[in-house]
Amino acid sequence: MNSATTPVAIIGGGWAGLSAAIELSRHNIPVTLVESNRQLGGRARTINIDGIDVDNGQHLMIGAYTETLRLLEVVGYEPAQLFVRQATLLQCRSASLPGFRLALARLPAPLHFIYGLFTASGFNYREKASIIRLCLALNASGFMLDTDCRLSSWLESNGQSGKLIHRFWKPLCLAILNTPIEIASSEVFLRVLKDSFTVKRAHSDFLFARDNLGHIFPEPARRYLDAKQSTVISGERVKKIKDIHGEGFSLHTDERVISATHLVLAVPPQQCLRLTTTLSKLESLQTSLARFQSSPITTVYLHYPKRVSLGQAMLGVNGGLVEWLIDRRLSGQPGLIAGIISGPGPHTKLTKKELQNKIMTEIKTLFPHWPAPDKITIV
Repeated sequence: MNSATTPVAIIGGGWAGLSAAIELSRHNIPVTLVESNRQLGGRARTINIDGIDVDNGQHLMIGAYTETLRLLEVVGYEPAQLFVRQATLLQCRSASLPGFRLALARLPAPLHFIYGLFTASGFNYREKASIIRLCLALNASGFMLDTDCRLSSWLESNGQSGKLIHRFWKPLCLAILNTPIEIASSEVFLRVLKDSFTVKRAHSDFLFARDNLGHIFPEPARRYLDAKQSTVISGERVKKIKDIHGEGFSLHTDERVISATHLVLAVPPQQCLRLTTTLSKLESLQTSLARFQSSPITTVYLHYPKRVSLGQAMLGVNGGLVEWLIDRRLSGQPGLIAGIISGPGPHTKLTKKELQNKIMTEIKTLFPHWPAPDKITIV
């Protein structure tokens, strides 16, 4: 078994772990990063299914991701090279009900959001006034809450009708947090709403990746770390961590032992809990980690002929399993439509074939002129 020593070890090669490694390497601090998967990128990486590269989940960035954009510049890329930037356009429809359309004007923040709400289609004057009054009150209070609660309950207590919650706030919550409104945190939602729509107009822009996510950040990040003589180990899982009596830590994989004076855990809560059970000084952290619950996000890739298109980059859907459709044409994959299903629900009890049939029925209702997809890939 090999042994190595490093000032800083990082467990987890997702975007968080890679970001930590880049910042440390940028300040000439040697790093050893260990990732259990063969591909770096964690929950936003590229995988190959049936010979086709797809993201392991459809992701969307916005202009408020200033630190992510800065890191991309650090590894040698201009964001304009990597993303198609578009002013916010939220459009939602269903087969049976009229939808809504919210387009943000190129005005200073937060006027662009207020004006966009005022000119939005799909709501009458009284409904628009209700949304605008709440947003103005939030802006005046700094988007602060005395106590956190579920977003759906908070909206009800603040005068938002069932129609507005279902047809406006629910799609907006899914777009912002990828979390169902019934379980989403009001505090987190309002914080993101503030950062996205009240600081700078450009913060609310949608950034559609021109390529698969693995090519945009994980691969350039690895090249940057290699050039900085940091060590990146992929395809190895850290089985346990030992505290070396105040002198650092030892990380044990099946292949090696890595000694480090400092340790960064950039892994999901459940994995973090497993790795820290041997570290008695972290009992309070372990108690907090044990409270976390996971929630699935399902991405359905529908493979159509290249001529098939949404006619826009993104479309919200009400009344079915699929909540958002994204046209991958901007990512260099014409004909590939990504459907997103956030959180738990009846779809988790369906077989793969049943889920495919259900989604095909929904898409056929929305777009009856489309041909049947050549293939459906579920991640």
